[in-house]
Amino acid sequence: MTKIGANIKKIRTTKGLSQQAFADLFDLTRGNISSYEDNRAEPRIETLVRIANYFCIPLDNFIKEHLTINEILQFNGDKLLSEENRNVQFRLREVPFLNDQMYMKCHYQELAFNDWSAFPKLVLPDTSNNNLVALTFNRNIPHHAATPTYQMNDVLVFGEVTEENIHLCQHKTGLYVAEKEIMIGRYEISDNGIDLVLNAFKKQRFDFKHNMMFWKLFAVYEHAV
Repeated sequence: MTKIGANIKKIRTTKGLSQQAFADLFDLTRGNISSYEDNRAEPRIETLVRIANYFCIPLDNFIKEHLTINEILQFNGDKLLSEENRNVQFRLREVPFLNDQMYMKCHYQELAFNDWSAFPKLVLPDTSNNNLVALTFNRNIPHHAATPTYQMNDVLVFGEVTEENIHLCQHKTGLYVAEKEIMIGRYEISDNGIDLVLNAFKKQRFDFKHNMMFWKLFAVYEHAV
């Protein structure tokens, strides 16, 4: 069980904010905050990231640990940490995010699936040296039958496949993105080459010449209801 509800209440009371004042910071309602604190609901991943970033709290700590008052104050960079130290300790990056709304625009060819600059950005901890992209799992996205059972609104983060990590891809979940096509498949490495396989009839042959087309699953943020 996550610690999100208790931590939201601890942060809010430590900062001297009412439920309404806290809600106003993140375009939520007082009812939203009340339901989070009472563990009747949990925020979407985008909201979790916004709250954690706003209060300079590592996302993993925010979700999994009971924060103490001292930790909350310490994480407030403008009070107890210099800006330079905070940036080193809590390095973040903006990642292109294909949410449901953007998926529909791409599906109807209003945008290209690989038009990364047009997508909203998801702020995540900077724990990879490779390019990253994120998407909201959508059952309309073609996906391999052996893909783990993700739920709607789960956020999947993929890292770009490179010469340095291609050996780790065998039987792993991967993403293929082209201008008019996207699919979630499974990597199969053989003497004949490397394929991202969707099913018995559909696969994409991996080629290092195709930058930012092939990706490997890097992290999953589950959406709890």
